[in-house]
Amino acid sequence: MNSHSSLHVLLDDISSKQKKGLPFILASICIWGIITIITFSSLDLMVKNIITLSCGALLFPISTIWAKILKVNLFYKENPMINGLLIATNNQVLYIIICVFLLIKAPTLVLPAYAIIYGAHLLPYSFFYQSKSYRIVSIFICLAILARLVFLRLSVDFIPVIVEIGVISLALLLRKELQKKN
Repeated sequence: MNSHSSLHVLLDDISSKQKKGLPFILASICIWGIITIITFSSLDLMVKNIITLSCGALLFPISTIWAKILKVNLFYKENPMINGLLIATNNQVLYIIICVFLLIKAPTLVLPAYAIIYGAHLLPYSFFYQSKSYRIVSIFICLAILARLVFLRLSVDFIPVIVEIGVISLALLLRKELQKKN
């Protein structure tokens, strides 16, 4: 067996055992729904930003619930590529430092930066889950937010709506990919 085919065997294993990360994407739909509600609330901007950044802490508990519903073992460790998935996941935590900096220096940019970081962090999963859907949605989220910031006069309030549309689309696309594989 050559290294190319053995890599594909490992990636196919992760993709099927982890159901292409669907528990995390479904959790993200919930989290970005909460962020959308917070964004449209009348709370002070600083409070909104702090709550928004805190919502990331909900990812693992909500993903665990979805994993149980979908019968996915989030703690599957038999595949050495899982370490790569963990690195791809954990690098987002380091990018949150940018949001903390913006929280202090430019609070109006916290939500756009957080949303772009979220969108960009989806890209490596395109490789790990062998899914073009991650690539498409990652690029959509980042470019849609950039277009909104640079060219459109939409309120910042619409940024989480853009992410929510992207993540719901991703969940539907992943479900379709999983059905096609079975």
